Amino acid sequence: MFERYKVRIQSYCEEAGIEVPVGFGRHAAGRYVAIDEESSPPKLVATTWPNRKDVVNYLVSLAAGRRTRILDFKDRRELSFDGKANLLRGAVF
Repeated sequence: MFERYKVRIQSYCEEAGIEVPVGFGRHAAGRYVAIDEESSPPKLVATTWPNRKDVVNYLVSLAAGRRTRILDFKDRRELSFDGKANLLRGAVF
């Protein structure tokens, strides 16, 4: 299952001009990814997550104050963070 996400994520990033860090290939990929929009070009965060709780923890602690896109590669939806503890479904990508 995780290998399926890795291929999808890498293909999406290549097509969208998003930089994929070397560390991304070292671990199995989860369905949720973060893209650091403040990097030039935008950069995929090497860590991915299998559940929403871990994504929220990342956004609250490590990405606080940074422009970050969250993508769900299972549902093919962009997610937005409400600033509290919820990820809201957005547009299809």
